Amino acid sequence: MSKKLITNLHKFITEEKPNEKELLERIKELASTNDPADRTITTRFSMFKKHVREIHPQYNDDFLKTIAPPRELTLKVIGDNQVKRNAKKLVEFDKGIVDKLISWRADASPFKRMAFLQFVSGRRVNEMLDGVIGGLPRKNERSVKMKLSKKNKDDDKFYTFELIKDAGINNKEFRKEIMSTRKALTGVEIGAFTQRMNKLLKRDLRNDLSSHDLRSMYGVYRFNKENDEKLNITGYIGKILNHAEGSDSGIAYSNFTYTD
Repeated sequence: MSKKLITNLHKFITEEKPNEKELLERIKELASTNDPADRTITTRFSMFKKHVREIHPQYNDDFLKTIAPPRELTLKVIGDNQVKRNAKKLVEFDKGIVDKLISWRADASPFKRMAFLQFVSGRRVNEMLDGVIGGLPRKNERSVKMKLSKKNKDDDKFYTFELIKDAGINNKEFRKEIMSTRKALTGVEIGAFTQRMNKLLKRDLRNDLSSHDLRSMYGVYRFNKENDEKLNITGYIGKILNHAEGSDSGIAYSNFTYTD
């Protein structure tokens, strides 16, 4: 459905060449196609704004700011998300889980090696598969630079993150091992990769864990082991996962708890 809606919008813009008012009306119409859920509507507005910004530069930034769902709908979705977060049960993981993930570093399976690399870096699946890695900082051998997926595509910036301190891997080794593991996975599309990774984690690690949970576990593990500044969990996780300043996205990762 998302691809069809984008195609519809693109065709409308290229063929009809609408003014701002006409385009905004069409976007509102498409966002409400097929009686979607509130969250779907807000997601569609973001998707449409991204398309217009990246593909149709004739529309200026002031107009782009108007491509947004009604404020009351946004607030409702935020409230619903908060209720869902509060209702989540804590997911516990311990040293045994961490040790098993670290032991997969030298495994014959590229999926297990990638699970190790994802856990020690906290990156998203698509970043693990094709994120561009920059130069390696000399002053901190745990520091890695990478272009991240949920940043503005016009932003050519490399963002810095750190590897887990006691994982026994430095940035040079990380770059070498992620490149060789990517090569071993050549031809495996992200959907198939995620499906196979999740199946492996449920079978060989624990049946309630998925690939995205490795990112959460990275954040919570470092919060327990490396939080020298004594930040609260939301602030700390947001910082090490490269969330935007002032974002509360770290809350979504804080339903994990680590025990030695």
